[in-house]
Amino acid sequence: MKPATLAFLLLGSFLPMLSAADPIRVRVLDSQEGGVPGARVEARASGSGHAVVVVSTGADGIAELAVPPPCEITVQATGFGPVRQQVDAQPGNALTVRLRPAMVLTSVDVVVRDEADPSTVVTSDLEIGRTGARTVLDAVDRVVPGAFVTRRGVMGYGISTNGTGGISIRGIGESPNAGVLVVVDGRPDFQGQMGHPLPDFYSLSDAGSVTVIEGPASVLYGTNAMGGVVEVKNWEPPEGMTTRLAAAFGSFNTGQYNLNDGARFQRGYYSLNAGVAHTSGDRASSDFRNQDGTVTAGYDLSPVWKASLEGRYGHFYVEDPGPITAPLHGSFATVGRGGFSANLENRSSRTWGYVRGFSNYGKNFITDGFRSTDRTSGFRLDQHIAVAPQLILEVGSDVVNYGGQARNAISLFSYGDHHINTAAGFARGQWAATRRLRLHSGLRYEHNSQFGSIPVPEAGGSFKIAEGYSISADVAKGFRNPTLRDLYLFPAPNPLLQPERLWNFQSSLQMHPIRSLAATLTGYYADLSNLIVTTGRYPNMQLLNTGRALNRGLETTVRWRAHKRVTIQSGYAYLRSTNLAPYLPANKWTYSIDVDAGRAFVTFGGMAVGERWKDVQHSGKMDGYALGTLKVTLPVTRNWRLFTLVDNLWNQSYQVVPDYPMPGINAVGGFTLAF
Repeated sequence: MKPATLAFLLLGSFLPMLSAADPIRVRVLDSQEGGVPGARVEARASGSGHAVVVVSTGADGIAELAVPPPCEITVQATGFGPVRQQVDAQPGNALTVRLRPAMVLTSVDVVVRDEADPSTVVTSDLEIGRTGARTVLDAVDRVVPGAFVTRRGVMGYGISTNGTGGISIRGIGESPNAGVLVVVDGRPDFQGQMGHPLPDFYSLSDAGSVTVIEGPASVLYGTNAMGGVVEVKNWEPPEGMTTRLAAAFGSFNTGQYNLNDGARFQRGYYSLNAGVAHTSGDRASSDFRNQDGTVTAGYDLSPVWKASLEGRYGHFYVEDPGPITAPLHGSFATVGRGGFSANLENRSSRTWGYVRGFSNYGKNFITDGFRSTDRTSGFRLDQHIAVAPQLILEVGSDVVNYGGQARNAISLFSYGDHHINTAAGFARGQWAATRRLRLHSGLRYEHNSQFGSIPVPEAGGSFKIAEGYSISADVAKGFRNPTLRDLYLFPAPNPLLQPERLWNFQSSLQMHPIRSLAATLTGYYADLSNLIVTTGRYPNMQLLNTGRALNRGLETTVRWRAHKRVTIQSGYAYLRSTNLAPYLPANKWTYSIDVDAGRAFVTFGGMAVGERWKDVQHSGKMDGYALGTLKVTLPVTRNWRLFTLVDNLWNQSYQVVPDYPMPGINAVGGFTLAF
């Protein structure tokens, strides 16, 4: 063969490789079609834990990524919400990504992700896939220093008198745990009569992401968002077909099995998610069983309009072993709960938003004779409008009806059928006054059929001190309406109760001095008034709006990529209160070290919790404790991973709530399979 012919054949075989390696050109635009300079663009090659490229856009908003398709591109920029987009083939022209301005909120993004994060730039995302968390609230507890969740065993929070799963943010959770709102797929999720979330239903089987808003979010969500919000968004599949199976089994006959299946087509998508969890518990009579399923589907009606539907149902059985001072046998509860939301979304260059109808319903059965059915239904409208390149306006309204009926099957006493209606309108604005200064404000006006009307304002701003450094300050009002339990059920119903109130003042310093390091320092002052407290003793108990508290605190978070294979993250929260609730710590520290060991991913993490009061009277304290978790993940093939996890590594003897000892050292092993 002639040399010229050989060279031609070699060149012909090499050209496709050159073409495949051509960089992907990304153009990042804002809502006014202007280029966004300095945006962070990350490309993660599909099927590889190491092929990651991170660049920043230039003055024209354009960046080039030397990663061949298929890959996932994530774009982030200060003042905008993040955007993720799957690229399956080399685009003919520049790939256009449009960012939407994000309203300023003090929030923590908790990303549900199994694989080690190989990115070389630190973000605010706190990943939970390797912490050993079994539920959404367990994950929040492990990675957010300002949040605390009560537990009583290896799995199963339970309900009623000795139920746990109470979540507090910055010392605010209230009783019965109605001071922090859980929002699932855009709809508030709480038991219609008791007003509290159902923590055993928030599994990780269908969670795509979790966002924790620290501080009042009542302008957006109204009641129950006084201390903060935990937002759970469902998993949505990337382009093409995706199926994932995960299974884990370990100590105390504890198992979790999750199946996710979904597909995204040119104009639509669907996802099916199912989960099963069980345990025999570390104590006698502490069994727990749970099954849940979710179905979502969406379709692009036009380039502007998109319709989607989400539905879920779950059922759990949980036993209460009782305190060790008075053990229980045969004490259990069963709960069935479902819900759905129907959404119509719109997206254009100058305006975007949605209309949503939703409903939650549940049935509760407890061995003490309590039986109840409840429902929460509503409608919500939320629309963003780009009034000008520097001014974004958000307007919306919501109407909600919640309540139910309850009785005691043993005493034959009926608590009646009670419902409350609320209607509200809200508006929020964000103004980029200069390239460094952003201001925001908002107002909600809500009318309640039981308590009348209440205005709820918020205001604040952020200032970019220098490259990588910014400071923000905010003031906001929050409130919590008395629940139907407080008004009509027990322990001492009082239909004359009024809403609890909160004024929150906070300031935060965000630092990103180098690409591998990010840190925050936040101080806050919260003035709580009109708190509902129980006065007197049985049979002369009474619920009154006589409580008050001042909560002051500091929170820090640090995330440092010490080496291309080592990431360290840590957080600390200090809380000082004039009326600290039982079980809540004044000090909490969370930490984790992630190591990419080449053939395996190793995570060591945990938390340390300080002393806590054991009762409302502050008559005694519970000891602090320190927990450690070690998880090793072994990628066997591209789609198959094995893992093992050891929890309570130091075999610590501790209690989260009095007289419910937590399990000692325990282990679990399992696998994830994607195809």
